[in-house]
Amino acid sequence: MSISRRDMLKLMAASSVALATPHWAREALAEPRLLAFKGDTESAVRKVIEAFGGIKRFVSRGDKVVIKPNLGFAQPPIRASNTNPIVIHTLAKMSLEAGAKSVQVLDNPVHPRIICALRNGIKDALKDLEGVHVELVSDDPFFADVQIPRGKVLKRTQVMRAILECDTLFNVPMAKSHGGALVSFSLKNWMGAVKNRGEWHNSVDLHQAIADFATFIKPKFTLLDASRALVTGGPGGPGEIKNLQTIIGGFDMVAIDSYAVGLSTWNGKKLAPADVPHIRFAAEMGVGSMNVAGLSVMTA
Repeated sequence: MSISRRDMLKLMAASSVALATPHWAREALAEPRLLAFKGDTESAVRKVIEAFGGIKRFVSRGDKVVIKPNLGFAQPPIRASNTNPIVIHTLAKMSLEAGAKSVQVLDNPVHPRIICALRNGIKDALKDLEGVHVELVSDDPFFADVQIPRGKVLKRTQVMRAILECDTLFNVPMAKSHGGALVSFSLKNWMGAVKNRGEWHNSVDLHQAIADFATFIKPKFTLLDASRALVTGGPGGPGEIKNLQTIIGGFDMVAIDSYAVGLSTWNGKKLAPADVPHIRFAAEMGVGSMNVAGLSVMTA
């Protein structure tokens, strides 16, 4: 399906959401915070990017691009514990087509990184793309200390240097259930960008820490992979997988997560956005809005 400029303007008018504008997204006042496309995964990714102005809106020639997916688990793609390799491949290829100097696919995995690299399939999926590198890192030299000025419980943490230094940062989580956080979508995905995720679990309130970090991190765009959702047994699985065949993109991580909550039950429970504390906390802190009334899914 192709979308004309006229049709795109109609779509934006029909699906725009009245949101409190986060400080990092003021350029996007005249367009929706998110759009969702359903269908073939690669086509849906491309349609979302095209709908927001095309990849060259986000990637300029010579840019160092970082893609932050969820690659934390030593599970094959069929288990849907990690971001779909097709999503990552499509975005990486589009970035190269726009003239990116390099594309790094980064995560600090939960499982041992060597086993993750052997099982998650992402390196094989990207081997045809010259200039794309997958790095699963956990060692100190890869991280830098940062302060979280607006943090309530998370005042400082260590973040991947490449994330802090890149020209374009894409947040590319997947949709799955989570035992501690209820769900793991775009806000929760940033735990894989820090050195010590254990601190978030054990020393402070997990949900507030997730919201605190969301006031600091500034992705250019978020692309949530709900092509295959791990709706029970997350974050690592195994569990029930639903083929939702949906890709959600936008600037507002709170709105994206609020929309994704409604796509399924999670660990057998039907949730509203406000039922997930870190989504509610992030909204209360002005990161974005939970109001996603009236949004519709387009067919890719």
